[in-house]
Amino acid sequence: MSDLPPFETVRSEAYKLLGDAQDVLRFGAGDVRDHPTGHRAEALARARQHIAAAKEALNDAVAWWP
Repeated sequence: MSDLPPFETVRSEAYKLLGDAQDVLRFGAGDVRDHPTGHRAEALARARQHIAAAKEALNDAVAWWP
């Protein structure tokens, strides 16, 4: 038998870590000294979108897993 973890264990841990990243990136203008504007704000918005998409993809993977 393999020492590799089951898919659901890996998926669950990845989902949790993505949630942690979302929490870190979820802040308001009063929460940081130099709130991002312009290109930085756009990049932050894209990062948040990519994290949300990754979590959705992990959920989709569960739907297709036997």
